[in-house]
Amino acid sequence: MRKKSPERRQTILDAAKITFEKLGFERATMSDIATLAGVSKATLYSYFSAKNELFLELVESSADHHKGMLQKICEGESPYVYNDELRLTVALLQPSEDIATTLKAVGERVLSTFFTPQKLAVRRMIIAASGSGEIGKLFFERGPALGMKYLEDYFAAAIEAGRLRSADPRIAAVHFRGLLESEVYEPWLLNILHELPPDLIHDVVARAVEVFMRAYGPEGS
Repeated sequence: MRKKSPERRQTILDAAKITFEKLGFERATMSDIATLAGVSKATLYSYFSAKNELFLELVESSADHHKGMLQKICEGESPYVYNDELRLTVALLQPSEDIATTLKAVGERVLSTFFTPQKLAVRRMIIAASGSGEIGKLFFERGPALGMKYLEDYFAAAIEAGRLRSADPRIAAVHFRGLLESEVYEPWLLNILHELPPDLIHDVVARAVEVFMRAYGPEGS
């Protein structure tokens, strides 16, 4: 039996991603993917036994990417550098730093990183495929839910230090995410808002942080 090639496997995955983004999960076929990848259907099936398996691997890799970015954010690393302001951010999600300033930096990073045409295509595929199977659950648990846990831990530490009022940190994390996405998520998902320019991101995040701090700022402030 011929040894499977990692390079060919990646070629198939790249072709599948393009095909799913263009046609959607339901309309895309293994024949479409094989043609774009430049392989026979027999070769394709030797790597992936079904369309669901192929799609699931793409979702897993996307979820892992989200997880990695969120973890780096929490560790204060800067895998994506957009401008001098973010480059000068020493650490993100550190309770010892000013809460509002930290949340603004985090919010701008999140909207800049995850609200892109490429991420939109992935999100649409996941939503389309979530009516059956474990794809939606898997993506949520390995991506957004992990990010929310990091945010929850950050708020828990800030609350413990008296830098935010006493509250359930999980709910605080949910509320912050909701505020951050409230102006842009639905128009972005429905292709009304095609991109998020920096000035829009700045204003959206500033309003979200202002409302959050009014609700969760330290008591007596």
